[in-house]
Amino acid sequence: MEHSSQVAEDPREMTVISTLSPISSTPNDGVEGNVLRTASPEAPLAPSLPTKDHKKRLQLSSNRLFSLDLLRGLAIFIMITVNAQMDGAFPILEHPDWIGFSIADTVFPSFLFITGCTIPLSIRADPHAPSHVYRSHALRIFKRSVIIWGLGVILNLYGLVQLHVGGDKFRWPNVLNRIGFCYLVVAWMHLLVLWRGRQPEKPLSFSYLFTPQRRISGGFESDSKRDAVATPDDISEEKEQDDYGVWPWFARVTLPYYLPVSCLVIWLICTYSVQVEGCPRKGMVETPECSAQAYFDLKIFGTAHTYRHLNFDPEGSLSTLTSILNVWFGWFIGCTVRSLNAQVKQLVNDFKARRENQGDVDEQTLLVEQVLEREMLTRIYTVHLSQWFWWGILWMFVGWIFSLGLPLSKPSWTATYAVLAAGVSQTMFSIFFFKFDAQPKIKELDQLHLEHQGYRSNNQLSRHYHHSSTASGHQNDPESLQSTKSRSNYSRTLELYFKFDHFLRHWFRKSIVIILGSMGRNAILLYMCSELVQGTCSLIPGGPADPTTGEVTDIFTSAFNHTWGALDIGGWASLFYSLGFTALHVLLAIFLDYKKWYFKV
Repeated sequence: MEHSSQVAEDPREMTVISTLSPISSTPNDGVEGNVLRTASPEAPLAPSLPTKDHKKRLQLSSNRLFSLDLLRGLAIFIMITVNAQMDGAFPILEHPDWIGFSIADTVFPSFLFITGCTIPLSIRADPHAPSHVYRSHALRIFKRSVIIWGLGVILNLYGLVQLHVGGDKFRWPNVLNRIGFCYLVVAWMHLLVLWRGRQPEKPLSFSYLFTPQRRISGGFESDSKRDAVATPDDISEEKEQDDYGVWPWFARVTLPYYLPVSCLVIWLICTYSVQVEGCPRKGMVETPECSAQAYFDLKIFGTAHTYRHLNFDPEGSLSTLTSILNVWFGWFIGCTVRSLNAQVKQLVNDFKARRENQGDVDEQTLLVEQVLEREMLTRIYTVHLSQWFWWGILWMFVGWIFSLGLPLSKPSWTATYAVLAAGVSQTMFSIFFFKFDAQPKIKELDQLHLEHQGYRSNNQLSRHYHHSSTASGHQNDPESLQSTKSRSNYSRTLELYFKFDHFLRHWFRKSIVIILGSMGRNAILLYMCSELVQGTCSLIPGGPADPTTGEVTDIFTSAFNHTWGALDIGGWASLFYSLGFTALHVLLAIFLDYKKWYFKV
């Protein structure tokens, strides 16, 4: 989504991060697409102009929310590994048939969560902007959703080639189709919230709630006096203002919650009110063939257009309602990230203005100011991180508690599964944010504390040490020299230990940054590449036909049988083989990231 001249930057918010969408890169400041265009926070928003310098167009912003890249990279890493599992898959990387929860079940909800998280970070507009600005945003959102949906259709069309079937067996639901649809719904909701949501500057009082008032010429007049004092221009301006009163206020405050509540209520009604033909009762969530998911999928798609021609589709119709909940949870966290950015920007600007007003100050005063600023920044990060982490734990607990009555099921995407998976995604996001976005700020604070303490006490300690050593008269004492030598040997051993520990920590962290970061920036390309490669390998025979059954083993399975599959190590063979397949995609991702080539959606 390109900049529009009517899109205004809220002075209370901070343009410090640029994010990518869960399956493709989406930059900050309302720009959509994987080709990122960087903009200065101080510069006014202006229409994006094409440039001939491709390297500059592909340059990623230095103010990225890196934790989203890593979470997206981790999700695509696990997804490729899970999809490449062979017979006898590693237990925790295998999807349960219907009821249950495993690590493999956290991948798809994580993509949906990141989808929602990037929406408020990439789509911004002035609440008082003309309506055509919002229509332009809505059309661009729809266009991007259609592109994502079209990529899913391409994968399903290639599936017809793999299965050697005709177009009458085409499967309509798909992973990318669901992501595109959920993104469309929640992003349109976000535009509605920006347009008709609560205005923080409007006061809330008794008269505000129960006395219908309207704004006229900068003041407030009651309806009885409006016609006597208002001019035609005032009345025209008045029509552009929101009515005051209890219902308009309530509508603005609760507007973001209409969507998740509606989806949950509709899903519950549909789940427990329909009965599949041939099943003994309604609401049989535990049985796939008798579930409401199967009822609606058979009515809408039929068995000819579902996954493996089952009675239900894992990305079917009814489960799309509850999958919107995961996108909404991510959207809510994205809004709190913007709030954090606004607080950080306000704090930085306040200290900057304070330093400018103070003029020239001594080094100690400047150091104290820096320590105070970093302490307040750390406190802001700590408050938000604790909220994200503990709310994530709470959602996981709520999902687990209610699963005692409504089981966890990814194929039917039950409400308990949606809440539990959203809690997992939120908790992982808070951990990544702490380690890679907030912890550098905390380390800067620790360094400033050390500098501040060293500035105050360095000279005093030096004088004290010199005075004590001179007064004791043991400078040349053999026992004192031996003790000093022992302490020196101990310090060297400890120093070597810390150097080795720092070496391991540094390269472990660096490997995570390189692998997950590069995969997260090209997630949609890697996903499609893995699906197409596996599909193509299934078409290539890997050896002679079986004399008994006549079946021909494809090259993907044959490679497994002649490598890790030849070893009698159970599920570990499938794990190692799938990790090797994923490593090929890691190398591709690192190469693309090094060349600054990012797939644009």
